[in-house]
Amino acid sequence: MSTNGSYLYANGSYLHDVGRLAEKLVKDFGALTYENFAEDSRKVESAVMRVLMMKEGCALLPNRIRRELAPIDWRAITGKWDGNAGRHVGLDRKQLWETIVQTLPGIGEKIQELLKGQSAVW
Repeated sequence: MSTNGSYLYANGSYLHDVGRLAEKLVKDFGALTYENFAEDSRKVESAVMRVLMMKEGCALLPNRIRRELAPIDWRAITGKWDGNAGRHVGLDRKQLWETIVQTLPGIGEKIQELLKGQSAVW
């Protein structure tokens, strides 16, 4: 088994989960205008939480695979959690929305390609 195959066998579920989260974000928020998205704090927080889950999943993947998926500025689209305020601060809502609308559809497709390419190894 190749190193790449071993990686995907061990980490394929992380890759799959990241892809599912990307698809769900696009499905739930991708058709919204920026104004409709940004004015609803529940939608923004829901999107941030899902992106944070994606970030955690991506952190477990090798750098080569992360670079292949897409360059994402995680800090800009998630901000930093402020426990005292009970919310994310420093969050760029516009960049979060643009990432969902423009970047995530390509990530989902790329993940499907990576997983299909390794199905014979599994």
